[in-house]
Amino acid sequence: MKALASAKINLHLDVIRRREDGYHEIETFYQPISLWDELTIERVPSGITVEGDDATIPWNEENLCYRAAKLILDKTGRREGVRIRVAKGIPSGAGLGGGSSDAAATLLGINKLFECGVSEGELRELAALIGSDVPFFVLGKPAIGRGRGEVLEETRGLPGGWVVVVKPDVTISTRWAYENLNLILTKGLGGAKLTTLVEALQGFPNTRLEAYNSFEAAVVDHFPSVYGILSVLRSGKALLSSLSGSGSACFAIFAKESEAREMGGRLGEKGLFVRVAQPVETTVRFV
Repeated sequence: MKALASAKINLHLDVIRRREDGYHEIETFYQPISLWDELTIERVPSGITVEGDDATIPWNEENLCYRAAKLILDKTGRREGVRIRVAKGIPSGAGLGGGSSDAAATLLGINKLFECGVSEGELRELAALIGSDVPFFVLGKPAIGRGRGEVLEETRGLPGGWVVVVKPDVTISTRWAYENLNLILTKGLGGAKLTTLVEALQGFPNTRLEAYNSFEAAVVDHFPSVYGILSVLRSGKALLSSLSGSGSACFAIFAKESEAREMGGRLGEKGLFVRVAQPVETTVRFV
């Protein structure tokens, strides 16, 4: 079986507080986009093997695909094994959710390939054990995420437009981002902005959109390349631009393809990772 696993951007990301369990309470708007990893999932007599074409990613028991496969095979008592091969189109360490999307595709793919009969609710419970973004990718639709991201409310996503995704040659770990986040400075700034954004999307592309990301201030302060990318994106005709997740990828949304391609060309000349994508309604596609 082959599966396409999408990237996501965060049109809004507000870190509200640190919880007693060590996680952070967040409120975010997940939007899937047409930037894909491709997974090949194959039944084998026994064991779990994960392989990939990105040497910077551990393709062992620590990999989220491995953890996802083990969880669903253990839950359903399957004695057979699985081999998973991943062709990466989504850069890692970018805040685009590639690893989480691959894990969700693994859960959904094994459930389908092995005819396990695990419900979506149960799959989302397994997904929450793997990572905070994984339940969103199992849900598979634009959504508002709360809690640590796993409490999901389906919402209308971007109805159109073109998304320029740009990643500098730096990787930002989620741990670093949270350790350097100043919650005192960002506290209480995001709630009203999310409401305004959701309402404004109804009039896209003729209404003004405003993004909010709690991580942006710390990231641009420590990584000048991110600041430079955001400055260029905001010099054009973007309807909205922001950091995605905790970075390092940035994005901008344009009403017209020509505007997106022009901006992508400007940044591509600098040797950066640049892709022009579109919003999509489904995170995992089987082909």
